[in-house]
Amino acid sequence: MDLGDVSEILPLGLLAGGHVTPIDHLYFAPASWGSPRDAYPVYAMADGAIVEISRRTVQVESGKPRAEEYRMVFQHTCSFYTYFDLVTSLDPAILAGAPQLGTQNYSGPVHIPVRAGQTIGRIGGQTLDTAVYNFAKTLKGFVTPSAYDAEFWKIHTDEFFPYFDEPLRSELLAKNPRTAEPRSGKIDYDVDGRLVGNWFQEGTNFYAGVTGMQPGVDGRGYWSGHLAFVYDAVHPQRLRISVGDVGGRAVQYAVRGNAPDPASVDASSGIVRYELLQAPGRGTTPQAEEQGAPQGVALVELLERRRIRFEVFPGATPAQAQAFTSAARIYVR
Repeated sequence: MDLGDVSEILPLGLLAGGHVTPIDHLYFAPASWGSPRDAYPVYAMADGAIVEISRRTVQVESGKPRAEEYRMVFQHTCSFYTYFDLVTSLDPAILAGAPQLGTQNYSGPVHIPVRAGQTIGRIGGQTLDTAVYNFAKTLKGFVTPSAYDAEFWKIHTDEFFPYFDEPLRSELLAKNPRTAEPRSGKIDYDVDGRLVGNWFQEGTNFYAGVTGMQPGVDGRGYWSGHLAFVYDAVHPQRLRISVGDVGGRAVQYAVRGNAPDPASVDASSGIVRYELLQAPGRGTTPQAEEQGAPQGVALVELLERRRIRFEVFPGATPAQAQAFTSAARIYVR
């Protein structure tokens, strides 16, 4: 996007709704959230070809109808790819290369050559999702890479900003609120034998979940069995607990006292209690975060190296959540 059309660039690793585990793409936020659809042009970031394209007319989390938007994958070398999602319209030259899109919710392979800087579509009123996937690299912070076969590219997520030349790289970084390294963000937090990182409810097919990556029904979807003990994408010193199904919806929490650090929790820790707070908005200070509305208590116990027991007690006080009940769930990775 033209940098004047972008208010900020949010890094990898955000948590939001059905994105229960850290998100594997960045967000280009529009200069005006109230802008109409198609307000801003979107450009190819490098020479290559669009090799996959999808037209979507339903909301991912609810399955309800919505205005059409497009997802596209760009191939730049044998192993290096980028992608865009949520594009609100396509340039006529791109549509000409994928005539199927005019008549159906097509999702599949295409081959449409593009040049760096070429207009490929437009967007407005929402973020532009984007990322770099480098199949010559594999992230080391997923202890069971096969758990992500449903989104096989995820374990190859690469940093974003280093691939841009100066002065553009610095101009992009200036719009990124994350100051910690890596500046692009982080999504892989697993440490074998420790609580930190991503978990999946036992028997729910890991990342693919019980719905097989389909849109949710009444708030439940493939993410319902997901669980993450990770850190805030913008302020990585702050702990976050993200749960795929609390009373039928995905919820993200802050933690009172920002402790105990899940990177220090192992099988010898026994039952660990977290006081849950409402996840704060961006820009909230650590002191203000501690004043967030209480949301209940979570208990967790590392049973084996890659197996935990977990339960949320919504609205409970620490005194009311002393032991697991029959509602506790087992998570693995």
